[in-house]
This record gives sequence, C-alpha cells and structure tokens, in this order.
Amino acid sequence: MTPAPKEPTAMTTTIATREITTEMTGRELRQFLGAVLPHAGTDALLDVLTVVILEASGGMLHALATDRYTLALARRPLPEATSGALIGAVAAAALQAIVRQIKPRASVRLTLTSEGLSIDQLSDPQISYRLPSRPAFTPLLRWRPWLAEQLKQKPQPVVTAARGIALNPAYLARFRTASRDGLPLEMRPAGRCMVITCGSHFFGLAMPMDLSKARAANPDPLTGWLTDPPPAQRAA
Repeated sequence: MTPAPKEPTAMTTTIATREITTEMTGRELRQFLGAVLPHAGTDALLDVLTVVILEASGGMLHALATDRYTLALARRPLPEATSGALIGAVAAAALQAIVRQIKPRASVRLTLTSEGLSIDQLSDPQISYRLPSRPAFTPLLRWRPWLAEQLKQKPQPVVTAARGIALNPAYLARFRTASRDGLPLEMRPAGRCMVITCGSHFFGLAMPMDLSKARAANPDPLTGWLTDPPPAQRAA
C-alpha cells in the first residue's frame, strides 16, 4: 500500500498558519487519536512511519498514521476556519502514552505549531505535555493526492477474487476503534486495497492477503457446509 520509505522530510511544513489551538474532552481526544494510533508503525528501521501526522487545514484537524499494511485518517472540526495549512508529525508511542494518561472527563487543549504538539489537561490535575516534531515519510505529508491516486486504481484480483477478500484478523481489529455512536464500518475495493470508512470522520486503507497460491491447492472454505447428508446418515 505505502511505498518503502527512502528519505525523511523536514519535520514540519507550514503554509500561512503558524499555530492552531482547539479544545475537547479527554473522551473526544481518545476517540480522535485512538482511531489512528493502532495503525502507526513500530519498526525502528522505518522510523519515519512511527509517527502520527497532524494537519490543520480547511477548518478541520486531521490525524494520520500507517505502517504500510493499514492506514488510518481521522478528522474533527476546528473552532474556526484556518488560513493555509499547518502540518507536522509527532512520535506515535509518546502520543499513545499521553492519551492513556488523560482522563475522559478532563478538558483538553491541543496546540499544533511548527515546533510540535502541546497537549494541556486544563481540569484538575492540570498537566501539560510537549511533543517535538519528528521526520515523516514525505508522500504522507501530501496525503490527499496520494490517497486520491489509490482510489483511482482499478480493483486488482486480490480484492475481486471469486472466493472473496482475505484480511489479516490482527490488522482488521485495528479499525474497531474508528467506530463511534453505533456507526458501521463500510468497505469497498480500490486497486490492491480495501477502503474502510466510518461516517464522515474516518477513512482507512487495509491491504488484503494474497492467497492465490494457497487457494489453488485447497478447497473452497464453503465446501461441505451447505450440503445435506443422505437421509440414512441423519441423526434420529
């Protein structure tokens, strides 16, 4: 899904806007960032993927993370429209640790600047966290055209096979945190990926497993399930 990272880019790209501040509850913070954190990379050899990318633009705050096997993008409205855009990346592991410390009922303020991200718990106890900007994989800092290109691709056999789509259960479980308020996850094929959305707040990609060789050597999993046994073999 994501091409192999080659070179890190500058820590933060700023256009017109130098600081964005927004407030929410601890619960809303967990919903927003919790939707993308399970998708962040953990491989130190690909450290440019061990980040969460944050972007403030068009009156929305976006968060994005990927480890090349799945990708997650969440958004929430900002209190006011932004002029230009502010985008940067922070360490996913550190962000996860902070989110776990924030109380669900706490009032929280997020401030995104060219230097990084500040998270302030405003209610008792008052706590402040600072995360410096980190290098990120260059194409992900311009994620709109990259994702648009994925959606334009003709679905490949891995997502159109007669025996259906094979998804790694561990990867599929990552998308559970994207759901909220009883909204369903919706899926559709695009290129070699499955696009997974939830309401208007979440967009994700998942890479299916290529089981073409294994399927050629094994029977269809549906074999035998729907065939009635001969009458003589039925239980009394």
